[in-house]
Amino acid sequence: MWSKSTRTAAIGSAFAILLVSLGAILWSMNDSGEESRRTKVALLSSIPLQWGEGDLKSVVEGEGHPDPLFERLFEKRDVVAVDNFEQVQASSVKVAVLIQPKAFSPEDLVRLDNWVRAGGRLVFFADPALDWPTSLSLGDAQRPLFTSLHSPLFAHWGLELVLPVDAEHAHSQIDAKLGKFNLALKSPGSWIPTATGKTDSQPCRIERSALIAECRLGKGQAILVADVDMLNSDFWESAVPGVTKSSNIELAEYLIASAEDGQRVVGSAWDFLGN
Repeated sequence: MWSKSTRTAAIGSAFAILLVSLGAILWSMNDSGEESRRTKVALLSSIPLQWGEGDLKSVVEGEGHPDPLFERLFEKRDVVAVDNFEQVQASSVKVAVLIQPKAFSPEDLVRLDNWVRAGGRLVFFADPALDWPTSLSLGDAQRPLFTSLHSPLFAHWGLELVLPVDAEHAHSQIDAKLGKFNLALKSPGSWIPTATGKTDSQPCRIERSALIAECRLGKGQAILVADVDMLNSDFWESAVPGVTKSSNIELAEYLIASAEDGQRVVGSAWDFLGN
């Protein structure tokens, strides 16, 4: 027979083990839940966002560092970095983020259009006059693309990306407000409808400032932004951790989250819905 003190100690030990086990189970469930909520997103860009502008050797040696944009946008997402849209299809992702990607082959343009119409969700940042800081020389294949080369795709959707001619704002920062977002832009483009895109039957809507267009194509969605420089961390990152100088990054996060949820961002009256 156990003494009373021995029985008490045994019960206490068993209770402690039960608490530890229960805590481990709850932690595992929470961790699993966090993992299950992470969206798998494909990223395609001519800007070296994931490892910087270092060569393969520097990346292997741990000298390559992700751009602040990459860290901020994808800290809660599983990113699949791809080089072409065939790889996007192979990755089985539902959301793709394109940031001034290289020119697509005709085959890739068809793949992209078919992917969206089959239910894919696209967020496409395209800039007609990119001024992204780079140490790479002109002619370097790794240098960010100066101007978007995807006019055939946009025209197919009834849109044209144009650069407003405004000498005053050509190389200066422009402060703009879009819904609740206070933005800092540099030589942003504008979306305008093509002749075929001016009919009511066309799938795209352009919000009033013309910075953002949204297309509902088949079962899918494409959100198009006529500026990429706004994603440069110089425009939104401050020296104070957790504090931003503008709403640029919050707008980007809102657009990607809207695509993940299939939510509209441009209303039927051409109003921006991110208020």
